[in-house]
Amino acid sequence: MSPSDATTRRRGTFLAEVLANDRLCAEHGLLRLGVANFPPTRPGQFVQVQCCPPDKPDRPHAVDWPDDRPPQLTQPDLVRAEALLRRPFSLAGRRDLGAGRSELRVIYRVVGSGTGWLEQTSPGEPVSVLGPLGNAFAIREAKPAAALVGGGVGIPPMIYLAEALARAGKDTTAFCGVRARDLLPLTLTGDVAVSSAGEPSLCVAEFAACGIATALASDDGSLGLEGFAPEAFERWLGARGGSPEELVVYSCGPEAMMRAVGEACVARGIDCQLALERHMGCGMGTCQSCVVRIRADNEAGWTYKLVCTDGPVFDARDVLWD
Repeated sequence: MSPSDATTRRRGTFLAEVLANDRLCAEHGLLRLGVANFPPTRPGQFVQVQCCPPDKPDRPHAVDWPDDRPPQLTQPDLVRAEALLRRPFSLAGRRDLGAGRSELRVIYRVVGSGTGWLEQTSPGEPVSVLGPLGNAFAIREAKPAAALVGGGVGIPPMIYLAEALARAGKDTTAFCGVRARDLLPLTLTGDVAVSSAGEPSLCVAEFAACGIATALASDDGSLGLEGFAPEAFERWLGARGGSPEELVVYSCGPEAMMRAVGEACVARGIDCQLALERHMGCGMGTCQSCVVRIRADNEAGWTYKLVCTDGPVFDARDVLWD
């Protein structure tokens, strides 16, 4: 492990403050959290957020259980639909606020009680954050070109990575897929048309700010190419020319999407890094709930790895999908 890897593996629990909580689309929101002395982070890493008030009393207490009726439970985590476990979120960005404080950006999709609670938080409220967790995307100094392929809630880490690639001077193109126009967790620039053929343009503000052209695809055809992000990506691959050795591809999103991107890259000899997604109970390797099969030099030819600690970023050549 390199010194930089060792640095980014420091972690802790931090009490953050909500700076802003903005609706991005029908199901997604952008949470900006201010936090002091948060360890260094890199694109691809994630945090575990406690999706309930962090100052609630958590000390156990005895409850009488009468012989003739059920006990009267009053604890919020027992009587309300309250999230018991932290929820994992990829970092969508980070900004230095000065005096040791940082702004962490998290994009969430409202799907249950935990993210429903996040949606209701207001500026000034406290939120408990555990992190940073996991490994990060590697930026290849010798390779001048990069492609980002994100789908749905896999788009946020692509935003953070785009900023890092721009600073590194990489010639980068982005491909994003959503189910429908009203589920896009990004901002359209408005002055640049979105190509219905899946051709990249400066149509997405978050990527355009880094000088990165983006191709959009939607399942229902309501935005950009009717179809999936890997289709636009493979069209671009076929048209770009150049040596496969010059390009690095990064992807995060639905497993079927990442498999298509990974297999397309492996077949062409292109370096491809995938940020895998799994249900996580702890994010630190304790619960063993996020296993994935990874190629290994042993008799079986594979071994189990944990997405939370060994990943979430893996080389596409090493991931065994079946």
